[in-house]
Amino acid sequence: MAQIPRQHDRPASTHKRAFSYLRVSSAGQVNTDYDPEGISLPAQRSAIQRRAAELGAEIVAEFVEPGRSATTVDGRPVFREMMARLKAEKSVDYVLVYARSRLHRNSIDAAITKRDLRSAGVTLISVMDYTEDSAIGDLVATVLDGVNEYQSRASGADIAYKMGQKIIRGGSVGRAPIGYLNVRETFEGREVRTVAVDPVRGPLVRMAFELYATGTYGFHALIAALSDAGLRTRPTKRFPIGTSISLNSLGNLLRDRYYLGLVSLRGVEYQGRHEPLVSPEVFDRVQQMLESRRAGGVRERTHNHYLKGVVWCHRCKRRLMVMRGKSHTGDLHFYYFCRGRQQHACDLPYLPIARVEAAVIDNYATIALPADLRDNLTSRVGELLAESAGMSAELRTQVKDQLATLDRQEDRFLDLVGDPDWPQDKIAARLRKVRDERDRLARQLNDSDAPRLDEAAETMLYLLGLLADPQELYRRAGQQGRRALDQAFFAKIYFDSDDDGPYVAADELSDLVFPLVNEVRNDSGGAMGAAAAGEPSPALAGSSKPPLVEVPGIEPGSFVVLSGLLRAQLTMSLLGPPTHVSKFGRRAQSLINLAARSP
Repeated sequence: MAQIPRQHDRPASTHKRAFSYLRVSSAGQVNTDYDPEGISLPAQRSAIQRRAAELGAEIVAEFVEPGRSATTVDGRPVFREMMARLKAEKSVDYVLVYARSRLHRNSIDAAITKRDLRSAGVTLISVMDYTEDSAIGDLVATVLDGVNEYQSRASGADIAYKMGQKIIRGGSVGRAPIGYLNVRETFEGREVRTVAVDPVRGPLVRMAFELYATGTYGFHALIAALSDAGLRTRPTKRFPIGTSISLNSLGNLLRDRYYLGLVSLRGVEYQGRHEPLVSPEVFDRVQQMLESRRAGGVRERTHNHYLKGVVWCHRCKRRLMVMRGKSHTGDLHFYYFCRGRQQHACDLPYLPIARVEAAVIDNYATIALPADLRDNLTSRVGELLAESAGMSAELRTQVKDQLATLDRQEDRFLDLVGDPDWPQDKIAARLRKVRDERDRLARQLNDSDAPRLDEAAETMLYLLGLLADPQELYRRAGQQGRRALDQAFFAKIYFDSDDDGPYVAADELSDLVFPLVNEVRNDSGGAMGAAAAGEPSPALAGSSKPPLVEVPGIEPGSFVVLSGLLRAQLTMSLLGPPTHVSKFGRRAQSLINLAARSP
């Protein structure tokens, strides 16, 4: 039986007052019964009430902390509230708990709490533990608090080790990300907790990667498309049908390597047992798109326009932005204006969007290729394909040698994992780099070179077809088609204005078309040179002369704005960011560079 503590400056009274404190460690312990409190909390309350009756004390306040860990008091607001009331009221005799482990699993916090309770003249009563206000009672309490802390830390270390081993074997730990479901399967008579593809959200997550990889979707547009397709977050009490995915969640999703079928532990990646939702090629293209848009500063606004991010000010080399204006009659008008004007650093006037669009159409006439040059390049592509066929065996041998070297490097790094004398974060980063490179080379080895080169050649030949009359192609394209062409052909288009209105003062060609178009512009005397735009990349003059050659292979009556704009094999390369082209685009670009240098 617990002894009544010494009373500190309180009036004598036979009526004892008590606070009760109830806690469970996780929310899962609460949601386990028809009772909303689950099973543990009512059981603790019943035992505490019986103990209070034995002491002849009235429970004047109950403090319930569901789903909170006792490793520290920092994350337990209800406990801190109880201690604050004890110090303020100084009229409480007992704090009743079911067990000391419900109050503490940290011996330091336990000692501090014991000091504060004694200062307030309060005795801690544990229903399940020996309690006595004496030297022996203090000794027992100290030992129990140390044992509770040991059990907590040992249990945590054991769980962490087992979870780590599960990850190393390819398993998934915790709640599955959107697109997957936590499921239970029966395997050889045992229940196994694993992860399976969500039949509803999984295909939509795959669609999110594929749409963003095209380069035609920003985050806002992608969220709208996914919401229209039916992608919602998991239901919650607050949102029973879920919500649209947020901007931050979408960014994390597009960067999550879990969708490649990988799991990670302390920075080291392992092949997971779950089904990948995204191929490495699409995932890499998405990362390139994310990086290029972050570096290029492409931002989405309420007033969207297909030229945003492409048009720049020729005077101060800042980006042009869209603004809305209203006339005295209430009509709305949209303009491009220089960001430097906001900062009082540029005097470029406002440019009506319709006239900017017309100037860009005129500029497309300057990148057309003459028929004789296209014929010469086509012949050169055939020669290059014949030359590269003989190099295939040698390249495969080189790739195999590189794979063997990477295998040896991986073995050396694996020997260092766990060695305290080596920085584990750097070893993990190097291992990841080695494995990514090995996977890339393995895919390259498994691919057949001939079909890839054929596809690259087809890409280039189709590009040559587009450059026969790009102005007419651009004029007849829709907004998304024009944006795709702008990204494929130009890095930047610089605008200025005079008495006649806005005009293209210079432009920078994309890496894909620069080797082809630059020579033609130089020979025709239309180039202004890099100094004209003040940029290290080539900046070339536009022209208002209309083209005289029809677009080959496109019938006016059957031209489709978006779906028919580019062939399937060009979709990913021409719709990608200007500074990052796809695998086929890079092969095509290599052919273009070689062909453009040939006599």
